Amino acid sequence: MVNFEQRIDSYRDLINDRLKNVMTRKTPVSFYEPVHYILEGEGKRIRPILVILACKAVGGNQNDSLDAALAIEILHNFTLVHDDIMDRDDLRRGRQTVHKKWDEATAILVGDGLVALAYHYLLKSKTDRIREISDIFTTGIIDLCEGQALDKEFESSFDIDLDQYMNMVELKTARLLMIASEIGAMIGGGDEQQQKVLRDFSRELGCAFQIQDDILDMEPTSRKTFGSDIKQKKKTYLFIHANNNASASIKKQIMDIYQKDIIEPEDIIAIRRLFEQSGSLDFARQVVDEGINNAVDMLQQLSPSEARQDLTSLLNWILERKS
Repeated sequence: MVNFEQRIDSYRDLINDRLKNVMTRKTPVSFYEPVHYILEGEGKRIRPILVILACKAVGGNQNDSLDAALAIEILHNFTLVHDDIMDRDDLRRGRQTVHKKWDEATAILVGDGLVALAYHYLLKSKTDRIREISDIFTTGIIDLCEGQALDKEFESSFDIDLDQYMNMVELKTARLLMIASEIGAMIGGGDEQQQKVLRDFSRELGCAFQIQDDILDMEPTSRKTFGSDIKQKKKTYLFIHANNNASASIKKQIMDIYQKDIIEPEDIIAIRRLFEQSGSLDFARQVVDEGINNAVDMLQQLSPSEARQDLTSLLNWILERKS
């Protein structure tokens, strides 16, 4: 009997196989080579899998959702290419980023091309609701850009509260998951209530995912680079909670480290201790658990099915992941 992991692997293989064939043109090489390079990179393919599972969860045929799933994954890769430029990251999924392997001009062009390619596949979707789906897709791209802009604004500000941070996370991280689920539900023939359930489920999923990512950055045993967010002086959920709730002494110690020109390994260890002392780590873990529980409750509004159970299993994966 096929289990959850095997089904997810089969969806991932399906997406990967289709990604290999999305672009048949080869010239100009300066454009198509980096396009193929970014699409061939390893990835968990969570977003296109959400499209498929949402479609199935409302009783639809997964084959009808594959073009939209591909569009969502291509769009996700566009965001990675441009995020890497803005964050000056040299590596992505264990390989050189596009702007590092080639140059920034090439990376910008590749990102632009990926957006067009995403629309190309979205518009091939087997549905009579393509205009409505296109509107959700387009609005989602604008929201993603707003989230990225807020994230950049936060880099130069220490006056941020948790509501502001969560608004940014919903736009930058959760929104693409939300549109993936909603579009999948629409292609599957879901009604407005089912669309809302899956959209809200993915919002909880995306927000929990980001907070969990912030927590993992502070775990020496995770497969992430320990303290990479701190080295970049990012305003994570943990930092913002501590900055708004910790004692004056703890806040001063955190700020003293964040204001250093170079943050050393011992500074990261000190920051983690301060996050523990302020209760920020425990608070963040609690918020992740609450988000997961909320998302599970939302799924109970859908009819029981294998796809609904698989969506629940994805939530459990978030709690258990180490990177």
